Amino acid sequence: MGMGVEIIPCSATMAAEIRGVDLSQPVGTEMAAQLSAAWHQYVLLLFRDQDMDNQQLKSSAAWLGETSQISMPTERRGDDDVEIQKVSNILDQAGKPIGALGDGEMWFHHDNSFTEAPDKATWLYAVELPSSGGNTLFGNCYESYNALPEDLKREIEGRKVLQVYDYTIREKPARDDLKGVPHCWQPAVVQHPITGRKALYLDRLMTAAIDGCSEAESDALLAQLFPYIERTDYEHEWRLGDFVIWDNRCSVHARRDFPANERRLLKRGKVEGDRLIAAPSVSA
Repeated sequence: MGMGVEIIPCSATMAAEIRGVDLSQPVGTEMAAQLSAAWHQYVLLLFRDQDMDNQQLKSSAAWLGETSQISMPTERRGDDDVEIQKVSNILDQAGKPIGALGDGEMWFHHDNSFTEAPDKATWLYAVELPSSGGNTLFGNCYESYNALPEDLKREIEGRKVLQVYDYTIREKPARDDLKGVPHCWQPAVVQHPITGRKALYLDRLMTAAIDGCSEAESDALLAQLFPYIERTDYEHEWRLGDFVIWDNRCSVHARRDFPANERRLLKRGKVEGDRLIAAPSVSA
């Protein structure tokens, strides 16, 4: 890394803290390449004690790519900024939520897996935090794939999964009647375009079906696969000014519950991605 910049791994399998970088300032070409390489190696990077307004936040991940537009409908999220979404349980004076996804825990999921070209990265920036709880859990999907028994690897090779999200958050997605509900078939195992590594790409929150089998077979196979995805490789305990950015193609994240009567506000943004690449089959 450049002068005075440190990389400190946060766990054995993913995540690293970057010290000595102020994301409110433009990042030079050389530093951008170094941050990008560290991000691909560690899957998630944490920058603490950042101080950014919305304008600075919008270019905070320019070293990784173009800012993506928020896909959640504006009526669901309390504000209409197309590049920054408020993740918050705070209500305004009229009793209306100022943001979205405000309360409770959330199951492990990949962001925007139900779109044709899912965002490659998501970032979160901590603005207001409750006294406890609300930790974000992260799982490394390279490790999920590697942990699969050989028979399960063979079973899902070359298969596609139906990713569905209707923004209700907390129940098993339906596979029928998807008119008007965002959904997309994706590879069950993706190959990362930069690292070339294979990652398992399915989750309980959004995966409704696996192609090539009946509903009962599909449900049974998914029930076997979900536990491999739902692993905590890194648990992030938030501090004010934390900026965390992760690779959506090879990680999942979830949220622990927190006191509903305490305010929490994180700002969220994304970096544009491309269509996912299906991992090549290994079995002849």
